[in-house]
Amino acid sequence: MEKIAEFNDNNGFNVTLTSDKIYITAIGQEETFALRSVSGVGLYDDIKKYNQELKDFELKANNRKNLAYVLIVLGILHIIVYAFYLNFVTLGLVAGGIFIAVGIFQMNKNESAKKPVLDSFFNLMLSGGDRKFPFNKSGKNAKQIALFVNKVEDTLTAYNKA
Repeated sequence: MEKIAEFNDNNGFNVTLTSDKIYITAIGQEETFALRSVSGVGLYDDIKKYNQELKDFELKANNRKNLAYVLIVLGILHIIVYAFYLNFVTLGLVAGGIFIAVGIFQMNKNESAKKPVLDSFFNLMLSGGDRKFPFNKSGKNAKQIALFVNKVEDTLTAYNKA
């Protein structure tokens, strides 16, 4: 059994193609598939989930910025009202300054939540159904997995003709 192609995402997913089998190693599982049971391969990106997570992430960031603007405006109004109309200059400056400082802090605070990541799957189409294996498709990995899928398709075509 000669190794025809191999893909490793460096995050625990490894798939190897030989002349008659596909070996898949993922976190917590190892599986082997005979080429005669594989009817196709492909890549699947869960764009619907990614778009929803991105929308939620951006909404949360916008809410934080809106809160910051409200606090800054309240601080400025507090200073104006207490310092100029009620003649409590010290109270107005301290309380207004606190509102403004908290608003600026909220505006500049780094978001602790990570930006969403697009979930990618290596999809094996089998005679009994599909199997999806998650992997990290980032930068250079995208080209490597595409080349691997092309080699699998070429091998399947040659295998089915034999």
